[in-house]
Amino acid sequence: MSTADTTRARPGAVRPDEVAPTASGTPGRGRRRIGLTVAAAALLIALPWLTPGWTELLVIVQIFLLVVLGLDVLTGQAGQVSLGQTLFMAIGGYGAGLLTVRAGWPTWLAAIAPAVLAALVAAVLGRAFLRLRGYYLALATLGLAVVTQATTTGWGAVTGGPSGLVGVPSLNFGSWVVFSDEANYMVLLVLCTLGAVFTTNLRNSQTGRALAAVAHDPQAAAMLGIDAARYRTGAFVVSAVFASLAGSLYAYYLRFISPDVINVTVALSIVVMLSLGGVRSVVGPLLGVLLLQGLPLVGQSFALWQPLVAGIVLILVLTYLPEGLWGGLRALTRRALDRGRNR
Repeated sequence: MSTADTTRARPGAVRPDEVAPTASGTPGRGRRRIGLTVAAAALLIALPWLTPGWTELLVIVQIFLLVVLGLDVLTGQAGQVSLGQTLFMAIGGYGAGLLTVRAGWPTWLAAIAPAVLAALVAAVLGRAFLRLRGYYLALATLGLAVVTQATTTGWGAVTGGPSGLVGVPSLNFGSWVVFSDEANYMVLLVLCTLGAVFTTNLRNSQTGRALAAVAHDPQAAAMLGIDAARYRTGAFVVSAVFASLAGSLYAYYLRFISPDVINVTVALSIVVMLSLGGVRSVVGPLLGVLLLQGLPLVGQSFALWQPLVAGIVLILVLTYLPEGLWGGLRALTRRALDRGRNR
């Protein structure tokens, strides 16, 4: 019997001509993926110059995208809702401001130190708060947002009170001062890209699978030897570090920090942004941030109605698109493709 006959006779054997199309197709898909990545990166880098009047909005969008990406680790992956992310934004913003204005620290170091403090605070609070479930956890973390606003408003000797902390310098690295909108955009683009890569890799890692198990069924996860409290606390720490860095960069960009920047409305808006766009993705948080931050651009009078409009949109999305805007768009696309194949 020849070699070819032996190959045909062996059960489960794979013929060379069956392997070739797959092997030859893989490099093509890889090249297309690389090409799309390069094109997307070039577009993002050129965006401030392509839309010069929108650069300030793009900077604010990136700041809140960083916060929402961190919250997605806690809510989207670990299944825990937190309304207190402004606490960690305040730690980052006021921490960076105080360390630079009153202690003369380098701006980059003054952004890292509050992030470490935020991680420690989140580790302590996480062990206590994340034992709660559902509405109790939401109310407890909402209390953090209320306490944060009250403290930054009333502790005038340190925070500047309602007027805020003024004179915060721009971020700088040696002789390079990150002053212009374009420079701030580039720094935030790097950080948001790193944050998106981190959250995506985390979601696809063993830790991400453990977080998903904890979110889906904590009891079953415990039977598998997964320490639910430890994983939830870890997700809370990650979200706190993201929020703290965003708060520091917000203070450097505005060159001041005040209670209005981290009030209770902002805390609620962060959760709305994530819910609107959809969890467990990068595009979903981006869509939510763009929608909520872009609403005031419709007009000054319309900006007064932003909370009402955002609430109505959130109700409609959660009712008819429970996976958020991005999840709904993907579902509609799949249905359209399936109908096209069946015709």
